[in-house]
Amino acid sequence: MYDFAFGDVSLTRIVEMEMPLLEARAFFPDWDEAAIAPYAGWMVPRHYRPDSGLVVIAIQAFLIRTARHTILVDSCVGNNKPRNREFFDDAEFPWMDRFLATGARPEDIDFVLCTHLHVDHVGWNTRLEDGRWVPTFPNARYIFARTELDYWLSQSERGLMTRTGDYVADSVIPILEAKRELLVEMDHQIEDGIVLAPLPGHTPGQVGLHIASGGDEALICGDLMHHMIQCHIPAWSTIACADRAAARATREAFLDRYAETDVTILPSHFPNPSAGRIVPEGEAFAFRYLGE
Repeated sequence: MYDFAFGDVSLTRIVEMEMPLLEARAFFPDWDEAAIAPYAGWMVPRHYRPDSGLVVIAIQAFLIRTARHTILVDSCVGNNKPRNREFFDDAEFPWMDRFLATGARPEDIDFVLCTHLHVDHVGWNTRLEDGRWVPTFPNARYIFARTELDYWLSQSERGLMTRTGDYVADSVIPILEAKRELLVEMDHQIEDGIVLAPLPGHTPGQVGLHIASGGDEALICGDLMHHMIQCHIPAWSTIACADRAAARATREAFLDRYAETDVTILPSHFPNPSAGRIVPEGEAFAFRYLGE
């Protein structure tokens, strides 16, 4: 299940990687084996590997086609980039081959939306050409929320990006130098039925993308949640959250709003098929994959 249709809008997941990747205890400061024990039936091994202590993470982009536009949401880690993380450093992923297999070409993309400017959401923004980083999608306007861009430019300028390496330098600034950016507010409308949704906390300017067409609704929610356990235990934020308390508040409000609705939710990092719906469960919530 990589392809979805919402009314007249099509959505295709383009997966860069899906694997046990992050150490649960390190990534979730509140991780507690006793707390997750009641959920082991669905968590192991699809979402969590107790033998290694790693949670399974997907890194993926979403290709959206409407009658008017072709939109790429988030651009994964990218290739040939210097990073301070082993799996990302000078990587060679087959993501571009998978992108081309959709029938799209880089020049077909009208907009690239970065839900937020983390290393695994901006990498294919640029590619290496004659020793320079240039926009991968030459005709696209790259949509950045103003609040988000300002924050990360400041982080880069102050030398505060040592954990991952300064991906802003090779994946964001070249877009600005090429004058391909489109700076927007966090509720910007791309076209009728395709509208940004503010989801601050994980980063100051994180946005989702709300799709409404033909009576169907879907919402790409970025890193509002990294793992399904956060539906059951919404209080758990990650070390990657700029403001853990704000991330928690946004997540709790989101889960409460979309529980028991027909809105399809697409978190960036949930394993295949990624898409599902939020349902109440006990005093919290659960995530039910489409078709399961």
